Amino acid sequence: MYSSPNDLRLLAPEKDLVQLASDGRIGQWADPPVQAVLNEAIDQADGEIDAYISLAVELPLNYTPKIISNLSSKIAVYNLYRRRATVPDHWRSEYDRCLALLDRIASGKMILPDEVGKDGAVDDAAVDPGRIVVVNSKRHNWPYTCEE
Repeated sequence: MYSSPNDLRLLAPEKDLVQLASDGRIGQWADPPVQAVLNEAIDQADGEIDAYISLAVELPLNYTPKIISNLSSKIAVYNLYRRRATVPDHWRSEYDRCLALLDRIASGKMILPDEVGKDGAVDDAAVDPGRIVVVNSKRHNWPYTCEE
């Protein structure tokens, strides 16, 4: 898994996550049914991520870049809200941003650190594992790296 239930607590209050995962019952964070729903939301998010990034990199990844872990957490929280009748607008917008980023990775406009250097376009020694590389060869002859 690219993220864990504990990662979701960095994005949303624990009580909200428990409420979303407990199917209307009063639950606690450590309850096995709550953890099972949280893990299922993450698993669904990871499957969606794999569908996109498999177009650009060979799976499984050698390690999980921070950006993929972050996307997994955000999409998992969105999945938890989606289980309810309505998804808050800010989570719907966040999900759309996640898909746009995944689309950039899938199209090769953004290269995950695991992929850097495969075709010699970017020197992998120049990129730290916690970074992403954005390649825009039409404007510049150099890669621009940015931190998450």
